[in-house]
Amino acid sequence: MGGYRTMNSKKAADSHTVMSEIVLLSSTNGSGRLFGGQIMSWMDIAGAICAKRHCGCEVVTVSVDHLSFIKPAMPNDVVVLTADLESVGNTSMKIRITAEIEPLGAGGTNERMLTSEAYFTYVAIGPDGRKHTVPRLEK
Repeated sequence: MGGYRTMNSKKAADSHTVMSEIVLLSSTNGSGRLFGGQIMSWMDIAGAICAKRHCGCEVVTVSVDHLSFIKPAMPNDVVVLTADLESVGNTSMKIRITAEIEPLGAGGTNERMLTSEAYFTYVAIGPDGRKHTVPRLEK
């Protein structure tokens, strides 16, 4: 039964999420680089969208693992965030999120460079505010 999908499983690719943000001066720290808390917020938003696409309900962030700040983003850089579903539990979803700098300023190469990466875990929440079962991942 090629291509048949039950209501209890979904493809990870169906939840793939990409979003872009521009680094504004108001989002920088005292050294003129993107504030780490801002990029964490953007990563959390991208991850939550990915998780909601998979489970179809509200989600809450329960953990952040292996967050790395690799290269600083500067004002006017475009930060491209990509979120992909790595695994699911009964009510939880583990999402890998990367943030890449796309320097579109004058003289920029437009070559993306990894700035941050992390694994965020979300739990699905039903209308009653309790944990909600999530679809399995198709192989």
